[in-house]
This record gives sequence, structure tokens and C-alpha cells, in this order.
Amino acid sequence: MTDVWRSGGLLVALVVGMTTVFAVAVTRVAAKGEQAGEQVVRSTCTGCHRIEGPVAARKTKKAPDLIWAGNKYQPAWLVNWLQNPDFKLYPVGYDFRPDRKKRHLSLTADQAKMVVDFLATRKDSRITEGVMKAGTPEQLARGQSLYQEHGCQNCHYTPAGTPKGYVGGTSSTSFIKLSERLNADWVYRFNLNPDDFEPDSGAYIPKPPLPDEDIYAITAYMMTFK
Repeated sequence: MTDVWRSGGLLVALVVGMTTVFAVAVTRVAAKGEQAGEQVVRSTCTGCHRIEGPVAARKTKKAPDLIWAGNKYQPAWLVNWLQNPDFKLYPVGYDFRPDRKKRHLSLTADQAKMVVDFLATRKDSRITEGVMKAGTPEQLARGQSLYQEHGCQNCHYTPAGTPKGYVGGTSSTSFIKLSERLNADWVYRFNLNPDDFEPDSGAYIPKPPLPDEDIYAITAYMMTFK
């Protein structure tokens, strides 16, 4: 019996040891991936995008901040877009400046994956995850009404049943395929107060501010945009 117990104990020890080694190896691989991604970001992306620092007005920046990219972007979409950035997120360029209208550079599949793995670590504690859920029919109807009432489509491309597939203005980011691109919790927190992330951006903010439940309804409606 003693020999059996010893054998069993040895087997358990071996399994535990192998599991620990495997876990450490996976952790090291993940860390290396993040390190490589950070190197690509710092050497290739930070010439235009900020990945740290205080909030700043759009007019002072070349491109959108990536400080909270881990909250903002859906990883699968971002990996694909970085390889084929033909879709224009800002139809007339970021903040209307001609030097910001150029096509975004494209990355290889490996580079895109490493970059997105690193950007997933860039998060803002002001954004609470898990707040937004799929809107109820009542919330979606309310959100659509408020979206149109406050003229959101005047500044943003908005999906519509038109020959082009959208309507709207070009003074800010496109909302086409919004549900595939952005995380709902980020959109909701940004909608609560855009100045918290881009002060003096010129973004329309109702006065008096809308109650949180109306912002929630607008966000739920926006997250239906294909």
C-alpha cells in the first residue's frame, strides 16, 4: 500500500509540476507578445497616437488617443482593420486637417495581432465594464428618437436605408459598423461626457445634460448600427 501511495504521490507531483511549468511558459509567451506589441506601437504608432498622458483637445493631436484602446475597440475588428485600413473612420480626416486625411498605414497579420494584444492592456478606470446590455424595444425606440431629435446624424455618418447605405455629416467619426468596431461600455461612458476624453472637441452636448437613462437608450440604439 505504501508503494502505491508513493507512486500516486509522485504522479501527482509530476502533474502539478508540469502544469506549473506550462502555466509559466504561457505567461512568458504572453508577456513576450505584449512586449513585442509595445515595441511596434512605440516605434510605429506613437508618432501620431498617444498611449499615455492626460486628456487633450483634438486640435492638439494628430490622431485619436489609444490611452484607453483596451476599453474602446473590439479586438477582432481592430486586428482586421489594421491589416486593411481602407474603411475611413473619419471621412474627411481627423479634425479636418489635410495632413490627417492620409490612409492609415497597414500592418502584417503578426504585427496587427501583437499591437492589439498590447493595446488591450491600455484601459481607463473610469470605464466600468458590463454596464451596457442589449437594448429593450422601448429603449431602442427612445434612443432612436433622441438620436434624431438631437441631430447626431448631422455630424456622423449613420447607417440608413438609402442608396449609399448611410446618411449624415462628416465633422466627426463615422458610425457605420459601430457595433463591430467599438465596445458598448466605452461608447456609453464617452456619451455621458465627451469632454472627459476629448475636451473642447466641439462635440454637441445637450444643455441641460440628458439623464443617464436617456444616454443609455441612445447608446443601445447606436450599438445596433451595422
